Amino acid sequence: MRYAFSLQGFPFSKSIQGYLKCQNCGTDLRITGFGKQVWLLFTVTVIVLAMLALFYRDLFSIIGFGATAVYWVLLIFLVVYVFSYGMWKHAILKQIDTDTTSKTDPSI
Repeated sequence: MRYAFSLQGFPFSKSIQGYLKCQNCGTDLRITGFGKQVWLLFTVTVIVLAMLALFYRDLFSIIGFGATAVYWVLLIFLVVYVFSYGMWKHAILKQIDTDTTSKTDPSI
């Protein structure tokens, strides 16, 4: 999780573009995409949240306001945690050559 919130030795502008360093050897990498698992999780999350948004009044009448609010907050934290973990676990990485990158990109 620390790699999800650090700059990995790159400027912020490059870090948000997916540039990072290998945790083991320090090789410069770039995230080029994500595995099917991430997109499946995203789709299921959108469907579940849409269903809950449509039926929140029924849920509210069954379990009450406080329990509904706690349920929503816990669900949102769980989704953010699982999605951020899944993005890093199933990221498709490509090794980048720092010599050619530094010649073409003056910000590195």
